[in-house]
Amino acid sequence: MKKISRTLSFISAFFGLFTLLRSPKGRLGGAVWIPKLWAGAWAPWLAFLGGVGAFFSLLRGDAAGALTGGFGLLAGVRHTVRVTKRRFDPFAEAFGADWEQRIHPERWMRLNRPYQWLQPNFSLGAYQKDVNIGGAAPLLCDLWLPPSEVPSSRLGLIFLHGGLWQAVDKDFLTRPFFARLVNQGHVVMDVAYSLAPSVNIFQMMDEVKRSIVWMKSNAARLGIDSERVVLAGSSGGAHLALLAAYTPNVRKFQPKGLRGDTSVRGVISIHGIADMVSFFHEYGETNPRQPRTSEQITEDMLPRLYNRTWMDRLMTRSRAFPEFRYSNMPGGDLLLVNLFGGPLEESRETYRQYSPITHVGPHCPPTLLLAAEEDFVTTASHSRRLHTALQKANVPSVYIEFPESVHAFDQYFGVSRRVAPAAQMAANDIEQFLALLV
Repeated sequence: MKKISRTLSFISAFFGLFTLLRSPKGRLGGAVWIPKLWAGAWAPWLAFLGGVGAFFSLLRGDAAGALTGGFGLLAGVRHTVRVTKRRFDPFAEAFGADWEQRIHPERWMRLNRPYQWLQPNFSLGAYQKDVNIGGAAPLLCDLWLPPSEVPSSRLGLIFLHGGLWQAVDKDFLTRPFFARLVNQGHVVMDVAYSLAPSVNIFQMMDEVKRSIVWMKSNAARLGIDSERVVLAGSSGGAHLALLAAYTPNVRKFQPKGLRGDTSVRGVISIHGIADMVSFFHEYGETNPRQPRTSEQITEDMLPRLYNRTWMDRLMTRSRAFPEFRYSNMPGGDLLLVNLFGGPLEESRETYRQYSPITHVGPHCPPTLLLAAEEDFVTTASHSRRLHTALQKANVPSVYIEFPESVHAFDQYFGVSRRVAPAAQMAANDIEQFLALLV
């Protein structure tokens, strides 16, 4: 029994330490990212294990085990409280003190509790896989529809996955999140937009705009209102969502020949990038070989087909890294150079024009910005600055920063997504934001 209680105490204390450890910038941040991510997700349960370990250690007269378990208990409780308890109401700041009264009572009753030890396992409803919304130039999406017993909100959400424009795919660790949304009566369109280095940022934006027009054109079939289309994205997908939302019907950002309205009712950003000029420098901190001029590009930096071993083939077919065949995962010295048509000093205006913060104005739709305090990939400064700019333009902007949290705090395998305090709180924030737009 002493060995078991000590083991529980040690596990709790070990991961509890990661909730206290501040994530550094650059590559060191990547080194502590995974353990800190999982420590935050399981903090309340790790606190429970620490309490059990401390209790039985005390019964056995094991002072070391009791102290270790006590530390794990306190660290886990501290993190959970910091993430789930807020000092002010961010929605009141954006929509007014009476924002809750603006949500229909029946819809308010359907909203889930902000945090539970274990989020319920919701039904996914109807699911249509690999729907081609691109016509002759294939662009696939998955459609998630509300269960038959759930009243429709007539709101459609277009989701753009994360992966820094070059990784992951639709239907990647998002099912628990989508299940919550369809059980609010929303329709979700999960888009598999093309990835770098196969395409550049201009082609990606074309696909996002086409997705908006497709959803609006098929509103009647989907059972939604064409005026209730909302964009959402994570990481690189959040950048695309913000940029598309802030440039409605702007010719420069519209695909040639596209007919239809590309304005949206609202936009949601999770770990979004607002300023590509700043991000070029930030990305260079973790990729020091990123060229500042074209003359610095060497042969070994260029994307090349690399599909020779069984590992290459496995990763190429994986939903985690579908572009692995170019051997530039995760990241690459030329990621941004290829995306924007050149290094920053040679294409500065393109970087500026493809920065969402450049296009902030009174025309922008209501915005929800979710950020991690200790994000080493896309720093919270992007969302902070964007929030300030939106406020100055009198655009309703909700900014929520999750303390002691890191990149991808909203995405986990299996039951972890239903346990993680930050992921649950973020999902509830999104539910409330969407309820205001219905």
